[in-house]
Amino acid sequence: MSADVEFDVKDTDQREYAVLYLQPDLPIATLRLEPQADHVMRFGRVCTRKAYRGHGWGRQLLTAAEEWATQRGFTHGEIHGELTAQRFYELCGYRVTAGPYDEDGAPVVIMHKQLL
Repeated sequence: MSADVEFDVKDTDQREYAVLYLQPDLPIATLRLEPQADHVMRFGRVCTRKAYRGHGWGRQLLTAAEEWATQRGFTHGEIHGELTAQRFYELCGYRVTAGPYDEDGAPVVIMHKQLL
């Protein structure tokens, strides 16, 4: 997707993100933290650089973000993931609860996981 699709009104200076660096100047994975109601943390815009996919970096970052969320009282994780990434999220413990639906031209499913 183009960068103009990846950024939206939720991307502000107050938004929190998690970024995994392989070296001080080499970010390889990122995600956006979006607190929801009822102790749900939505992990959005989960992305790993193409050259670094398949090595566990995305899973490592998501796991760290889940731990960060549970330390702050969140009990459930939510992801709106493209169908092409569904298997990855399932391997991370997420289960499809709705969808698929179209988001910015891509089929997406809603997935949830109990964090505690």
